[in-house]
Amino acid sequence: MSIHEDILKDNKGCVLENFKLINRDEIIDFISSHNGLLELIEKAYPLVKSYFPKYSYCLLYSIDPEIVNLEHIMLFINGDEEVYDEDCLKLRDLERDIEELKISNCSVKPLLLVDV
Repeated sequence: MSIHEDILKDNKGCVLENFKLINRDEIIDFISSHNGLLELIEKAYPLVKSYFPKYSYCLLYSIDPEIVNLEHIMLFINGDEEVYDEDCLKLRDLERDIEELKISNCSVKPLLLVDV
């Protein structure tokens, strides 16, 4: 069974269950077409959870309107405006830790952008 089929059947245990999926079909198609991206999200999620345990998270498939063929998954951490500056410092550390993750296909790392 493919990743797409698993997710569309709401297969329990998939890391994507931890996120609100803004444009679900596009996210699934993009992940399915980029080997290693789901692995990256799976390994990044515990880091996100450890840096920002009290927040919710969502994913969005995004195409850059100004640059042809620039597309990625945005992982949004739904933070608190009152501690935005502090969260931005944590975000920098999180991005560094995600960059250091060991995954089977490192070329997918630029396809996952994180923001708070």
